[in-house]
Amino acid sequence: MTPSRVSDDLITNYLQTDYQIFIHNDPISLRINHYSPQLAHLLKTAQQPYGAIISAYNPRSQLQNDENNARAHQLLRDYLSNWNYSIAASLHKDPLGKWPIEKGFFVIGLNLENACSIGQQFNQNAIVWIGNDAIPGLILLN
Repeated sequence: MTPSRVSDDLITNYLQTDYQIFIHNDPISLRINHYSPQLAHLLKTAQQPYGAIISAYNPRSQLQNDENNARAHQLLRDYLSNWNYSIAASLHKDPLGKWPIEKGFFVIGLNLENACSIGQQFNQNAIVWIGNDAIPGLILLN
């Protein structure tokens, strides 16, 4: 297995981020490696065993301007709309404020292989993967 090219500081930042997904305008707040009863209920209700949180903001963790991020976000939305997945908006907030808020999508029913592939297509260092245990996990792509 090839070692990750993602710095330890960046990994720590990903792990501390508050990931919020919006279902019917009600936010569900998620943290990496922490069980979420609301997420477990959502997956059960949707009859899906897994999902992923993917963003197109700041490829390779290189800060982009608002225009570039908005364009990338729209391209990701368009890409996901070509599949038969339910998607919900997500926001990713750095509690220390080092990184600006990023937008993304929670994709219900997206398997790990496809989630990683999409993340790589949009030049992301990582995605958040949620299995049927409703514990979000950080998946490094680089």
